[in-house]
Amino acid sequence: MSDSLQSTNPARPDDVVGEFPVADAAAVAAAVGRARAAFPAWRDLGLDGRSEVIRRFQQACAERKDELARLIVRESGKAIWEARAEAGLVPAKVDVSLGAGMKLVADQSVGGGARATYFPRGVLAVFGPFNFPAHLPNGHIVPALACGNTVVFKPSDQTPAVGEWMLARWREAGLPDGVLEVVHGAAETGQALAGYAGVDGVLFTGSYGTGRAIREATLDQPSKILALEMGGKNAIVVLADADVELAVAETALSIAASTGQRCTCASRLFVEAPLADEFTERLADTLGGLRVGDPRDEHTFMGPLISQASFDRVEKVRATAREAGGERIDFRVDLPAPFVGPALVRFDTLRQSHPYQRDELFAPEAALYPVDDLDQAIDAVNDSDFGLAAAVFTRDRERYEHSVGRIRTGILNWNKGTIGASGKLPFGGIGKSGNDRPAGVTASLYCTVPQAHLENEAELDPTSLPPGFPKP
Repeated sequence: MSDSLQSTNPARPDDVVGEFPVADAAAVAAAVGRARAAFPAWRDLGLDGRSEVIRRFQQACAERKDELARLIVRESGKAIWEARAEAGLVPAKVDVSLGAGMKLVADQSVGGGARATYFPRGVLAVFGPFNFPAHLPNGHIVPALACGNTVVFKPSDQTPAVGEWMLARWREAGLPDGVLEVVHGAAETGQALAGYAGVDGVLFTGSYGTGRAIREATLDQPSKILALEMGGKNAIVVLADADVELAVAETALSIAASTGQRCTCASRLFVEAPLADEFTERLADTLGGLRVGDPRDEHTFMGPLISQASFDRVEKVRATAREAGGERIDFRVDLPAPFVGPALVRFDTLRQSHPYQRDELFAPEAALYPVDDLDQAIDAVNDSDFGLAAAVFTRDRERYEHSVGRIRTGILNWNKGTIGASGKLPFGGIGKSGNDRPAGVTASLYCTVPQAHLENEAELDPTSLPPGFPKP
């Protein structure tokens, strides 16, 4: 294992963002030990005391969100318009977590001396992804700290500088030593952290492959909670009565936002046959008009992929589309790596058997299939190993409602693309997309342990004793 991790700008690889020490197994154990030592005092501070610190963190992030946005652009290659949106989500998460999130774990009384309380789990490991290096780990860290846990945070090895920026804001807010520890590294560091016996839970956002490895690393620790938010092979259904202009715009956004590097990006399109040709033509025109370039440019829609390695993988998978039976429609193929253009691949049948059609690509590309009707589209959407997000475009609300509960995804939108989600709602998926531990507002639930109580303030009532029990 290398002693240091170098972060570079994907849009300008010669621009070194920073170098960070890599945590080996001993360093991970030491970080967990410091978090464990800090836990009792942080827990006993109470929600009001913890909230004061969290509110100061919120204020610091709000005041410096432009600085954060510029760092996200530099380290992840995300276009500036998206980076600003992400930076704004960081302080906004605090309101949701301290408001509706805490209501979910408030004391509950059901009468008759029966009630439930919630207490923190202890030390939680948070794994952050590169595509939302501030917002997504923050979505775990804030509720974890609010509930009284301490945290060991491993940022993505692609975006360590953003992780350090977040830590600095917590320190400015007066977070006590040890309550939030940061460790850097790639797979070996992650394995050491996830499998360490002193960690009480793993809160993860990333790929299915890494999530599976975390589950394997913790098989002998069944009490360790895992909240796994993984990938998607997300679908959009466009019915013949849809508002075409709306459907095209939302679909293009869903395909290409974040250069296709979102777990909720759309990669499968099911279009009712009478509209298929028109929709394809108009979507192709829109995708072809997207501006790809320097992510610092205010007029750029889409920056590069995160790395050369990601570019090489995407190009290799894209080359298999024809083998899968698809007809490629490519745009902007003259871009320097790791920049890529968006693409469509049109299929004549609904068979989805090739790895190209089933595996997550994480690039701005979607397969388009014609369907006869809504029920056929529902079956096609469900023909997937993933189950994160889907959307239905139709002017008829009843047709949309028919798909609710039948399309098996954690997120289902009507006349809005797959990338739209509310932090005030649960966020997660099924199948290879997650393990039924949705984030969003419900994150407080996996950050706590419920404790049930039967309570009695009265003296013994001898008549309450069962037959055959000695009377006092």
